Amino acid sequence: MNRRQVLAAIGALGGGGAVVTGTGAFTSVEANRDVSVQVADDSSALLRMAAAGEGNDEYVTTNGGELGIDITSSNPTDAGGQGVNANATTVIADLFEIQNQGTQEIDVEVTPLSFVDTGSGDTLIVLVVPQTGFPLVTLGVGDTETYSLVVDSFPGGGNLQISDTITVTGEATN
Repeated sequence: MNRRQVLAAIGALGGGGAVVTGTGAFTSVEANRDVSVQVADDSSALLRMAAAGEGNDEYVTTNGGELGIDITSSNPTDAGGQGVNANATTVIADLFEIQNQGTQEIDVEVTPLSFVDTGSGDTLIVLVVPQTGFPLVTLGVGDTETYSLVVDSFPGGGNLQISDTITVTGEATN
């Protein structure tokens, strides 16, 4: 055998081996898989948000399955209350809760935690206060965090009103 024949034989063996064993690469794949997703009310979602059930449920509303807080004349209490006192600090303890109904530990954050309105020398401040952590709360599977509200109206509060939105974020810790 001459040199060319030896090199050709080695090349043919190498190329044949690559064809037999393959390279592991592929050009394309198309595969159909089932996907099922359902939207649930806040009270039954993976990140559950609901009234805490501690006597202050009248201040928690549900509109379209979404939790809301309403301490205004548009949501009077059964006893006729229609807002907070002027020149006072009002604490509404155990107002709503957030529960991890997912499959892994999460960090929960409610933002913003404070709202401020001013006018004619009066100030209205609303604070959302978590029970155990501030501002971030870590919840294991099935764990719940309860939130309270602190409202401060000074020097008189006037006709101030806050109408805003809180955002609840849950993110896996790992």
